[in-house]
This record gives sequence, structure tokens and C-alpha cells, in this order.
Amino acid sequence: MKPKAITFDFWGTLFVEGPEYAGTVLNLRREILLDAASEAGVPAEEKDVIEAWRQAALDFDAAWNAEQVMTPFERVGLIFKYLKLPYDEGLVALTAQRIVEAGLEGSILPLPGVVEAIPQLAKTYALGIVSDTGISTGRVLREQLRRHKLLDYFTGLSFSDETGFVKPRPEAFKAALEEMGTSPEQTLHIGDIPRTDIAGAFATGYPWAVLYTGHTHRNGGPEPTARVANHLELVQLLGNTVSTPL
Repeated sequence: MKPKAITFDFWGTLFVEGPEYAGTVLNLRREILLDAASEAGVPAEEKDVIEAWRQAALDFDAAWNAEQVMTPFERVGLIFKYLKLPYDEGLVALTAQRIVEAGLEGSILPLPGVVEAIPQLAKTYALGIVSDTGISTGRVLREQLRRHKLLDYFTGLSFSDETGFVKPRPEAFKAALEEMGTSPEQTLHIGDIPRTDIAGAFATGYPWAVLYTGHTHRNGGPEPTARVANHLELVQLLGNTVSTPL
């Protein structure tokens, strides 16, 4: 049996931030928070904004590890709390929106083989994305895919800020599969994190889960079906397989 569909993780599997991304986008987001503090009537210093951002990021990581979704609105609300700003729902919402949109000011880079492999794979397989999102929401990631002329190759898109589920929850995978019109038993998933991508795909009922190692190599169970460091290796792997496992 061969797969009829493929789902991809986004960050660390299809794309990474460009070399200037952290500086450009993070600085812009700090300026937005400084503006928000002034708007709230409690001006903050940059070092306080940096620390509040760090604390909220730790809270986000804790929620993610607990398989819970933290929206940008909730994350900015925590930043307001750490900065001791008066809570104004409208100001929090506006600040969160500005911080999210700041992600469009930075460039992201496709990982090895992505630009070449995706059009080839789309000729044979239904393609989807299952992505846990943080400050860069599904809307931002769709726009980044559009800029790289890859968006139209994907027929199912599952972003945690939209679905309310993070990997390894099966619901995160099934949201993409439903849009793709396929079942877990017909699908292969590829991602870079064993805990979320490999374990999540298997728990959802995927027969195949491939670990992508072209950006970073994370250890941990369960054992993937295969490992690839370049997406063209996935093309070759699928071309050579006629049975389970790959």
C-alpha cells in the first residue's frame, strides 16, 4: 500500500525564519508593546518589555507542552499583566493584531528541497499542512505560502489558532484531512518533532510518519517510518515504495 496524501508540519519542516527575521520582527513587536504601554498610561522601558515577552513565551511553551492552545490575544494579555498595565480588552486585541501582522514584515526561507519537491508531489498526492502556530497565525502563514507561490498546492490547512487543537492531538491532523477529503489510513505525515509530529500522526492512525532532519535533528520516540534531510529525498522515497513500511 502506498499513501494517497501527505501532510506537512510548517516550522522546521517546510520553512524557517530568515536571518534578519528575529531582529526585524522582534524589534517591531517591542515597539508595538512600548506604544501600547504608553497608550495604557503606564510607559514601560524596553528591558521590561523584553522580560515580559520572555515570561509570556515561557507560558506559551508550557501550554503547548500541555497540548493547550494559547492565542496571540491571550499571550498579549499575559504581557500586559507582566508589565502591570491596566487591562483594556480593546487595547489588548489591537496590540495582538499589530503584533501578529508584524510577522509579515520578515522573510522566511524554504528548507532544502521544498520549492522543488512540493510541485512534484502535488501531481500525485493531495497535500496538506498541520501546524502549531504561535504569534504567527494561520492567516500569516497562508500569506507566506502565497508569497513563495506554494499556497495553491495545499488543499487542507490545519493551524492551531484556527482549530483550537495542537499536535499531537488527533483533532489537529483530522482538520486538515477533512479538507483534503482523505483518511489517516491513506496519509503520510512529515515533521521535525517526534513528540508532536511522529507520535501525533501515529496516534491519529497514519501508517507512515517521516522525521525531517534537514533543519535540526531531534531525538525521541516513537521511531519514525523513515528520516529525510531534503524533501527531494521524500520524492525519491515515495517513488521507490510499494508496500508498508516505507
